[in-house]
Amino acid sequence: MRKARVDLVEVVRDDLAKREKEVNEKLNRLFPDCAPVRLYRAADGRLGFQANLAVTMGDRKRLDQIYRVVMKVLGTKRGRPAGVETVQTKLHLPKAVYVRLKRLAEESQTTMSVVVTESLKARL
Repeated sequence: MRKARVDLVEVVRDDLAKREKEVNEKLNRLFPDCAPVRLYRAADGRLGFQANLAVTMGDRKRLDQIYRVVMKVLGTKRGRPAGVETVQTKLHLPKAVYVRLKRLAEESQTTMSVVVTESLKARL
C-alpha cells in the first residue's frame, strides 16, 4: 500500500490578478472547456496554480500544455532556483548512516541531499 503524500501550502496575499487574467485568456483559446485557473503564491515565495479540468487516460499531453502556458506567463521554470550552484558528489557511507539519512529525508518530505546539506551547514 502506498502512502498518500500530502503537502501543506500556506498561501499569502499577492496581486496576481493581471497574470491570472492573461493565463485564462491564453488557456481559453487553447482549451475552451477549461475552467478558470487560479494563481497563488506560497509563503516560501513559490508560485502555483489551481486548475479544474477533466483529463482522460492518455491525455497527459493536454495537461503538459496547460502547465507550459501557465509557467510561460509566470516567467518561471522548473528545476533548481536560479543562482543556486550545486556540485554532484558521490559518498561512501556506512549502511546505518545511509538508512538514517533516508528515514530523515522521508520524515521531512525532502531529499537526502537536502538533509545532508542542512546538516553540514549547521556544523560548518
